Amino acid sequence: MKQKHIFITMGLSLLFLVAGTVSADAQILKKLKKKAENTATRKLEDKTQKETEKVMDTILGNDGGSSNPGGGTPNGSTSGSGGNDAPPTSETEEISMYSSSDWVPGEDIILFDDFANDPVGDFPQLWNTKGSGELVTLSDNPKQKWLKLYNDTWYEPDLPKDLPKDFTVEFDVRTFNIMTKNTSQTAGFWVYLGDGEKALKIGRRYVSSYFSPFPDWVKEQFLKSIDHEGDGELAMGKTNKDIREAFQKGMHVAISVKGKRYRAYINGEKIFDAPRAVNDNENFGSILFDTYGLKDDQAILITNLRVAEGLPEPRQKLFKTGSYTTTAITFDVDSDKLKPEAFSILKEIAEAIKAEPGKNILITGHTDSDGSDAHNMDLSMRRATAVKNALVEKFNVDASRLSAEGKGESAPIVSNDSAINKAKNRRTEFTIN
Repeated sequence: MKQKHIFITMGLSLLFLVAGTVSADAQILKKLKKKAENTATRKLEDKTQKETEKVMDTILGNDGGSSNPGGGTPNGSTSGSGGNDAPPTSETEEISMYSSSDWVPGEDIILFDDFANDPVGDFPQLWNTKGSGELVTLSDNPKQKWLKLYNDTWYEPDLPKDLPKDFTVEFDVRTFNIMTKNTSQTAGFWVYLGDGEKALKIGRRYVSSYFSPFPDWVKEQFLKSIDHEGDGELAMGKTNKDIREAFQKGMHVAISVKGKRYRAYINGEKIFDAPRAVNDNENFGSILFDTYGLKDDQAILITNLRVAEGLPEPRQKLFKTGSYTTTAITFDVDSDKLKPEAFSILKEIAEAIKAEPGKNILITGHTDSDGSDAHNMDLSMRRATAVKNALVEKFNVDASRLSAEGKGESAPIVSNDSAINKAKNRRTEFTIN
């Protein structure tokens, strides 16, 4: 009996020892996992902080950031493109993402504003707000102006007319001084399409997209569509796409409304696709931006707002009329570097050209009037060549069928007296040669 008790005692002791070891191992694994998560978070935050300190050490009005604080910017528009789930680290990755995207920009420009005609430090003349805001430049690209949005404040650009049934909205957005240690978890950035009945009011019917700039963990991005005098809630949804680094470095936001369908993209990746989000009995009449949860030394910045209607039809226009002109092929400011979002329209152009073998195409670049004649002539030639190279290298168009030329500012289609007209003059023309 005594021996039996000894065996039982030894067995229980061994069981407790094993259980204790398993428990200890589980605690160690839990601590290691937590440590890894904290390390990843710190690395992201440290990386972001270093980028912020390096790139945005001047957010102006002061002397250090703008080479031309009172005047216009050179040709083109810029984008601080970042990424999404795994933010692109190279131009090739950015191009690949857009070349596989179903995003298609509107063709005919309704509104464009890169703040070229507004001085740094002022509020842009073609916008409205219930609070305050100012135009600033950043040290990584002092030629590009950004509208600095203050906390809990509404911003609305002036639209020349109600929006059509089918339209697209695009803009670049980035953050300033938003890090885990100084940012509220409730911080947010909203884009609204409103009824336009009253200034700075979303109205009785609207569609909104919400983007979280909080950099610590992945936060949901929300979509909401409301019609207070009609069908009530038309759509409500969320996604947990990781846009943290993209938001901090700068991302391109694109929204498409086609009938009842609402789609939103970040750097070419579709994050919302709601087939019945819009009550299309009436047209939208306003675009509004709103912020929340920011401190006085923090900001969300936007630029290059482009609103357009009408889908591009390169094959039909080029091969039925002999020419096709588009403003959707965009470049970095005063540069021949194609913006990643230009590759969606280049893909369609490439498919049109390859579908009509035996016909050669002349690509002509045009600029606005900012800069000297000689500079713009050279810039337009380099841009036309960049388009040709992209069609050949990225979309496998036969190089022998393509030629390029530049006309600079010599053939404007409208006067260069506003940001929207300059955007219309910055265009690429394709002609059967």
